[in-house]
Amino acid sequence: MLDRFKRYQPIIDDYDAFQRALATPLPRTIWASPLKRSLEHIDQEIRALCPEAVPLKWRRHAWRLPPDARPGAWLLHLLGTIYVQEEAAMVAGRVVNPRPGERVLDLCAAPGGKSVQLAVSMADRGQLVLNEKSFGRLGGLRGNINRMGITCATVNHDDGLRLKLPDQLFDRVLVDAPCTCEGTSRKSTKGRRTADSHDRNVLVQIQVGLLRKALRLVKPGGTVVYSTCTYAPEENEGVLNRIGTEVAMIEPIELPSTLRATAGIPSWGTTQYRTDVQNSVRLWPHQNDTGGFFIAKLRRL
Repeated sequence: MLDRFKRYQPIIDDYDAFQRALATPLPRTIWASPLKRSLEHIDQEIRALCPEAVPLKWRRHAWRLPPDARPGAWLLHLLGTIYVQEEAAMVAGRVVNPRPGERVLDLCAAPGGKSVQLAVSMADRGQLVLNEKSFGRLGGLRGNINRMGITCATVNHDDGLRLKLPDQLFDRVLVDAPCTCEGTSRKSTKGRRTADSHDRNVLVQIQVGLLRKALRLVKPGGTVVYSTCTYAPEENEGVLNRIGTEVAMIEPIELPSTLRATAGIPSWGTTQYRTDVQNSVRLWPHQNDTGGFFIAKLRRL
């Protein structure tokens, strides 16, 4: 499995540490929602249920659990007061940072972890549209929204590339784009194959289309967050490079000092990217003992 990522050795700060991280199981992490119960009460229950739970350093009311923990079987989970989500995946919702009363779109919403984060950040007040192309994933998305007690969200089934909504409608848009998912390799390698150039080229066209669509749907001055769970520059900085500098600027992302990340790369192979792609961030598995993730924050001009 490790050889498939050798192409990224030149852009990884410590390739040996990266390889060691990939060879270990991915930690299980959860976070608490205040929509149904107070965070203090949830904290107390988690300490009672799992004394070994370790609070995350960079996010309050979120924990890393021991390998034998099964939070999905806890009553807290059934009642919709906690959400099980991989730690690196929590960061994109934080970067969107919607406020109560705003109009927000999650363009590729299933299974719903980031959607729930957005609703909680909005205090369940405003208009949150959750779009999902795959009919088979709608049930899981609706189930998570209902379980967490979210009322401000509407689930929509459509291809994000052809979403029939007026331009400049939203204050913020999240594009958690379909990708080659290399950053999730610590979860399981069963049935997974290495993406070839054809697979990646097809995905890149979809990713560029989704990002362009998001920038049309957001208001001037509004925020679009683009994220993937893959390492490939073609799907990350390369997609951002296809957006004109007159359309959007890529803004710096402020992360807690306890969360390690590296900047987007300025070039890949013979391709030199627009200079502000370096404002994007990469989360490598060895930096925080997480999966891999890429996040960029764009401001519509």
